[in-house]
Amino acid sequence: GQNIEAIPVGDPATIFDHLEPNTTVVGIDEIQFFDPGIVTVIEQLASRGIRVIAAGLDMDFRGEPFGPMPQLLAVAEEVVKLHAICVVCGDLASRTQRLVNGKPAHYEDPIIMVGAQESYEARCRSCHRVPHLDAVAKS
Repeated sequence: GQNIEAIPVGDPATIFDHLEPNTTVVGIDEIQFFDPGIVTVIEQLASRGIRVIAAGLDMDFRGEPFGPMPQLLAVAEEVVKLHAICVVCGDLASRTQRLVNGKPAHYEDPIIMVGAQESYEARCRSCHRVPHLDAVAKS
């Protein structure tokens, strides 16, 4: 296989600082963590004829749209949705289960927890659990 050096960026606009004159492809991983400005950056890259391959989670641990993903999915020319295998039942998994001390994280927990001691599992819709989700949805 081929290896390409990854360059960490915080502000999406700094992606332009790392482009070579002959850049034809830009890959962006963990795109769900970028701010909404990433959508404009990707649109500008595509307008320059640069192919952008973005990877990230479309839903957070609550099963809700994650960060800029809804906008990115809307403007993408092609979307490939990959699935893992549910660790509980073996079906296709489309969701991410956050576990804290081995138990499902509560709905009220922060979306992003830096440095926390949580773990994640792939889950299907039926096996995905978010305590207090029903209570929040009804209020």
